[in-house]
Amino acid sequence: MGPSPVDEIKSRLDIIEVIGSYIKLSKAGRNYKARCPFHSERTPSFMVSPERQIWHCFGCNAGGDIFAFVKQIEGIEFGDALRMLAQRAGVVLKRQDPAIQTKRKRLYEICELATKFFQKQLESREGQRASNYLFKDRGLKNQTIREWRLGWAPDEWHALADFLRQRDYSEQEVFDAGLTVKKESSNRGLSSVTTEDSPLNYYDRFRSRIMFPLFDIQGQVVGFAGRIFGKEDPNVGKYINTPQTVLYDKSWLLYGLNFAKLQLREKNSCIFVEGNLDVIMSHQAGIKNTVASSGTALTGAHLKIVGRYTDNLIFAFDMDLAGETATRRSIDLALENDFNVKIVSIGEKDPADLIKQSPSGWEKAAGSAIPIIDYYFKTVFAKYPGKDGQITSEDKKQIAKILLPVIKKIPNDIIRSHWIGELAKKLRVDEKALYGEMQKTRTETVAGPQTLKENKETKPEKSRIRELEERLLAIVFNYPENCKILSGSPKDFLFSKEAIQILSEFKKTIESAKKRAKKEDYLVLLKKKVPAELHGHIEYLCLLNEQYSLDELSAASEAKECLFALKTIKIKEEMLQLSFEVQDAQTNRDKKKLKQNLEKFNALSNQLIELSN
Repeated sequence: MGPSPVDEIKSRLDIIEVIGSYIKLSKAGRNYKARCPFHSERTPSFMVSPERQIWHCFGCNAGGDIFAFVKQIEGIEFGDALRMLAQRAGVVLKRQDPAIQTKRKRLYEICELATKFFQKQLESREGQRASNYLFKDRGLKNQTIREWRLGWAPDEWHALADFLRQRDYSEQEVFDAGLTVKKESSNRGLSSVTTEDSPLNYYDRFRSRIMFPLFDIQGQVVGFAGRIFGKEDPNVGKYINTPQTVLYDKSWLLYGLNFAKLQLREKNSCIFVEGNLDVIMSHQAGIKNTVASSGTALTGAHLKIVGRYTDNLIFAFDMDLAGETATRRSIDLALENDFNVKIVSIGEKDPADLIKQSPSGWEKAAGSAIPIIDYYFKTVFAKYPGKDGQITSEDKKQIAKILLPVIKKIPNDIIRSHWIGELAKKLRVDEKALYGEMQKTRTETVAGPQTLKENKETKPEKSRIRELEERLLAIVFNYPENCKILSGSPKDFLFSKEAIQILSEFKKTIESAKKRAKKEDYLVLLKKKVPAELHGHIEYLCLLNEQYSLDELSAASEAKECLFALKTIKIKEEMLQLSFEVQDAQTNRDKKKLKQNLEKFNALSNQLIELSN
């Protein structure tokens, strides 16, 4: 049996090359350092070990192998990271279910071929009109058109379907990719010889439209959006999208995210616009942390994806403050989940129109976005200015009706209290009255993942015991001679099962291989003795010690300090438990048990005194 795909990928790819393609790494002795891409920091605490092929951030405690890094920085699941790195390494993955893999693979192929077909059609005589519209009327550069792979769907019923059928893709497969529409059964009397898969039963979904390929996070085409051009048809929408398919789910896909994902982290913000052209023009203008939802209002799933990259959202589209619009509900959902939300105010222009007129104007507008609550206050009070500066009681009621539900959704008590105070000042009413009205407001639940920010929660801080254990083991791994101070059983001073198991086996390894002088040999032998699930922890402990670069003398001193601290904690915990048992014995008047426990307690007390001397 050959190596697993994971092992084969790891053997072919170097972690420095993979991580270095995302962030700037600097040499630091045997390792490499960088500022962590997963949290804000000034001093680099992100370390990569080419020797061990692992990484770890000593600031946010994230770490792992190349798969863990790609998963976190791309915001994807393990399967997607596996496919990405397999493609990069030239490793062919074998699925357990070949039928499903074959279907998805063929759908990807169909979408890719359709993209090339539409791109080629943009160069045709008919497509030139659409090309000129994009170039002259909308201001797109030819390079931008190529980069975003824009195209043209000719005004024909079977142009794409015929093209794909000639390349041995069935009508059903093309239909499953969302590129054709099946005729109603009432129309199937066109021929007595038609079958379910007959061309007569299908026609192209996209006709006479400018085509925008929809990319997944890896940049693969999974669907399309088509804008009507060249003819008016009141029976169809200005834009139509690929329907739900195996590859395309509009509630999860964000247009432009494949181009924007790294900028979202770098700028620590995500700008949401309404249209595909708004996204493309913003990227062309250099504002590349811009995305749009795809054929639907912003959903909880979209916010969950963006939350992998940033907490800061900037919206650049129309707001209907009084109505329960989809946009309003999406922003409310973002507020409920503690995102920082801002609004870009650009008047009646779309971002694309503003950028064509003045790219610097769009950059200035995006940089001048104001917090959503400020925007709400400013807009609502402009709508109800009152007479001679005095707001009528009816207007106060309307203002409170709009603003209180928004304030209620703010999860932070201090910030919510601040805005209640601001509203009370402006309306000249008592805060208690506003609190009372706010409790009456109905808070709608917006559909979406319940644990929207689950992946953004920081890991719990390590306990002092955990830190001491890790530090001690890290020192011993780097300077095995310090094992001689760790007399007795590891259970006498260690707490976690994994630490006890690792140190026990390490001590045995040293005893059975005394002639070996290199610590690397000890570690190789150790890994053969412990379960595979502990290998990653051993690598982490080795990297932890290199983070501080202790010399031999300093290492011995610190090992003794860690051991002293751990033994002290261990003894005190045992004394605490005995104190409870002494109390129980006194309550139950059990003189024998009381005497035994007091003797144990005194013995531990003496050990503590000896330890301190």
